[in-house]
This record gives sequence, C-alpha cells and structure tokens, in this order.
Amino acid sequence: MTNINGTSGKPNLFVRFLVWNMIWLLLAVFAVFLGWRNYRLSTSGDVVTGVVTRWVEEDTSAYFTDIYPVVEFQVNGETYSVRSQNNYRWWNQYTRFPLGGEVEMRYDPASPESAEINSWIDLWGESIILGLFSILSAVGVNLYLLMLWRGRRATQPTI
Repeated sequence: MTNINGTSGKPNLFVRFLVWNMIWLLLAVFAVFLGWRNYRLSTSGDVVTGVVTRWVEEDTSAYFTDIYPVVEFQVNGETYSVRSQNNYRWWNQYTRFPLGGEVEMRYDPASPESAEINSWIDLWGESIILGLFSILSAVGVNLYLLMLWRGRRATQPTI
C-alpha cells in the first residue's frame, strides 16, 4: 500500500539502519563498560576467601533451575554478603558451590560489596558474550538491510 506521497507505510530503510545501529552501539558500549569494570577488578582488585551461605533459586522453566550463590566474606573485620551476578544451573550447587564451601572472591577495595567470584568465566563471561552478540548481530542486520536496499534499488524504475 502506498501513501499519497508515493511511499510505503514501512519505515524508510535509512531510518531502520540508524535505529538498529544505535541499538547495537548501545549494546557495544554496555559490553565495553562491563569489560572495563572487570578489567579494573582483575588488575586492582583484592582476593579473599568467602563461604557459600545460601543459594537464591529462580525457576526459568519446568526443566532448569538457575541458582545464584550467596557468599559471605570479611574485609578489614567487616562482613559482606554478596549474591553472584552470574547464574548457574542446579548441578553447580552440589559440585561448585556446596553450602559451607569456600570460594575465592575478587573485590574492589573501595567497594567490597561489588565483589564477584574469582574465576575467568565469572569475570569475563558476560562482557565477552554481550560483545560478540553485539558484533555478530550488527553485521547480520546490516548485511540484511544492505541486501534489502540493493533489492529495492534494482526494482526501482529508471527515469
């Protein structure tokens, strides 16, 4: 269906191109922010041993249960209780995070309450996954929009 001015009701390809690329840019900026935070934590953070005190469980479906271990640790005589930012499947509660088990925590000395479990995947996993998703999605969507634009350009009548 065309409007009075001869354009279709769909948004202009250029507008879609801009909107999608702004979305990917924001996701990429967020991935860089997470990476920078984790880099600072891994280079200037201190390591302390904590104890798993409980799990926070969230049912995502009938088949899987995500758990978030809650770890208590002490810094300068003050006790902190931190829920991991990363979720794990139910089997990790018995193998990796048993109640009363010790876990290394990496924390920022300026704000120990923003600690994370001290492992490579816990520190870098979310920023790497989000960064790769942003890049691959941006490339895929831009290739799709380019092919759509070229297809429309080829079907336009020449004057």
